[in-house]
Amino acid sequence: MNAQTTAASPSFQRRVFIYLNSIKTKLIVSFLLITLTPLIYISYVMLRNASDGLLNVIVNNSLAHARKASIDLNRFVAHQLDIIQLLRRSEAALDRNGAILETLIKEHDLRHLSIEKIYIIDETEQITGVSNANPVRHQIDFGEAAGLLQQRRYLLLSSTGGDGRNSVALLSMLTDRNGINYALLVMELNLLQLASIIAENVVGNSTRVYLLDESNRVVLSYPENVQDKDTVVMSAKIAENEYGVFAIDGAGLEKPQLSSFLPVVGLGWKVLLIQDQQEVYSLVNTFQYNLYWILFLTITVAVVIALIISQNIALPILQVTRGANELAAGRYDVRINVANTDEVGQLASNFNFMADSLAGKIEELKVAYDELQIRANTIENSNIQLDRKVFEIGLLYQIGSSMGEIGLDLEKLLDVIIDKAIEAANAQRGSLMLIDDNQEMLELKRVRIWDEASGQPVPVHDFKSNINIRPGEGIAGKVLQSGQMLTINDPDNHPDFKQYEGERNRVAQLCCVPLKVKNVTFGVINIVNRKDGHDFEKRDTDLLQTMTNQAALVLDNTKLFKLAITDGLTDLFLVRHFRNKLNEEIKRGRRYQKIFSIIFFDIDHFKKFNDTYGHQIGDEVLKQVSVLFKHSLREDIDMPARYGGEEMIALLPETDAQGALVVAERLRLSIANHGFTGSEEPLHVTVSLGIAEFPRHGMEALELIRKADTALYECKKKGRNQSSIYSDDMGVVSEK
Repeated sequence: MNAQTTAASPSFQRRVFIYLNSIKTKLIVSFLLITLTPLIYISYVMLRNASDGLLNVIVNNSLAHARKASIDLNRFVAHQLDIIQLLRRSEAALDRNGAILETLIKEHDLRHLSIEKIYIIDETEQITGVSNANPVRHQIDFGEAAGLLQQRRYLLLSSTGGDGRNSVALLSMLTDRNGINYALLVMELNLLQLASIIAENVVGNSTRVYLLDESNRVVLSYPENVQDKDTVVMSAKIAENEYGVFAIDGAGLEKPQLSSFLPVVGLGWKVLLIQDQQEVYSLVNTFQYNLYWILFLTITVAVVIALIISQNIALPILQVTRGANELAAGRYDVRINVANTDEVGQLASNFNFMADSLAGKIEELKVAYDELQIRANTIENSNIQLDRKVFEIGLLYQIGSSMGEIGLDLEKLLDVIIDKAIEAANAQRGSLMLIDDNQEMLELKRVRIWDEASGQPVPVHDFKSNINIRPGEGIAGKVLQSGQMLTINDPDNHPDFKQYEGERNRVAQLCCVPLKVKNVTFGVINIVNRKDGHDFEKRDTDLLQTMTNQAALVLDNTKLFKLAITDGLTDLFLVRHFRNKLNEEIKRGRRYQKIFSIIFFDIDHFKKFNDTYGHQIGDEVLKQVSVLFKHSLREDIDMPARYGGEEMIALLPETDAQGALVVAERLRLSIANHGFTGSEEPLHVTVSLGIAEFPRHGMEALELIRKADTALYECKKKGRNQSSIYSDDMGVVSEK
């Protein structure tokens, strides 16, 4: 018996070894590894991500309920503040009429269920105007409350009455028409409504919500029978004001808790929402349990499938695999001989057909690849050209829109022109020159250099502004004279070009473009050195020519329009343009119920000043006054104009008379303190200013101007060098 067992043992071990070393076993193991490894990893990732996701959803939901409670409380108190403001601004409160005020208080108490009662505490801390007969729960010190209300519009207090119940009250100061504080207005809030707001944000069976005041005392809670040991455990977090969501496993708690702690914005109070962690994580635990069962069933099915596959198609699959490996290695003559008539045999036949087709397709692909490479190069070149066109169109659009936004500011317009020219040519620097008023020579106006750090051209402020070039002199002079663009990519060998001193100023490439309108050249743009070091190409010069033609037309039109609407001496708007804008502002004010003001002023004793110092110095004073005038107004909002002679006027949109008076006084003082040049020693003048407001002082343009002029006359009567707002007792003495 023992001999038979010994003989059988090696035979059994051999069978086990053969089975483990067989292809079928290896296929089973390989299939299970390939199938189950990613499955287990995916399951792990799903479990982790889903658990984290569910936890985040639950935590965010808890935080959202706490935040909603905070917002609802803030809205509740804001509504009561509106009622307090109505009482404070009532005629009875301003006139200290206690009887009428008490009637108003009772009306609001009856009308609003959110109010428990309203009463007044006077300076002697006596209670008056009680809206109902409920006992007073708050012991309020008038002096202490008045001191706190100097920093706030209201106080929100909580306290506990003799019956052990909490109460909440809003305090605000009553002020009479003279701005004197004379009593405290106290509104006790309905705790039932506060509790209902808290109750609306309770989720789950274990959630407790607390409302804490500024001293972290519990004002109320929901459910009402919860104990305050939750706040004891949270005391450290509450004391440090660490708002947010916290997981707590404190020794004073029966179960681990999840807490959401948020402030009630604007009140100084807090909302504390606490829920048992066991309830919070119950959904996560259920998900984990179900996922484990799914994973177990999937592994079982995978093992069964692996056994079936290894038993029926192991060998044919191995043959197909070997053939595929050889085919992948480049042996396109490999073929598979499989006698199976099932799907595996069909797979082998399809493999042989694929190998035959692939061998023929390889040659076709080689030819197609060469053709595709040629087409790809063609498309790439087309894309480069298209990108260039898009860049040019975009740049021209930017130039047009930028010039449209600038309006009449010629200085800003010149900045945009030179900056966009440098950007268009991808250049390192550039300059802009304009012909002088006498049409005799070019004057250097702008110098820009490309700054790599900021990615845009930056101004050079220390250039020599006195560089003047006559027509025909140098490159710029020849371009001015001929009106034709000139491009030089080898300036060292050009007879008319002279290099600047210093390697930093060396010119390697130069493009000089004329600014001209209707064949009249009035300026030159010099673009120097491409950033990539290449020569200027035709596409660069074409874009520069197009851009400068557009810029020259806008610049010329801007000059003409500015000449049409501005005064040549003071550079202020003409009165005709001012009246058009004033009428537009009146229409806008009537339609949208807007206000505006006008300031009308002139220089005191200016006729005597001209007789004393001469009209030439008088004109210089007018110029300097106009500069101070514009500096005192808001740029691109207020509108200054010369009304005539030494009279000037300004339109201040959406500014009342008091605001205009501030501007007028600032202007008056700046003129009075300014030392005017034009003589051997500084001269001084003063101005008188009148102000009128729309629609308070008039609904028509001429009426407003006359009343502002009347206010100006009133200043003259009172001694000049002052500002005045029109009033009805002045009448209308202006003859404008």
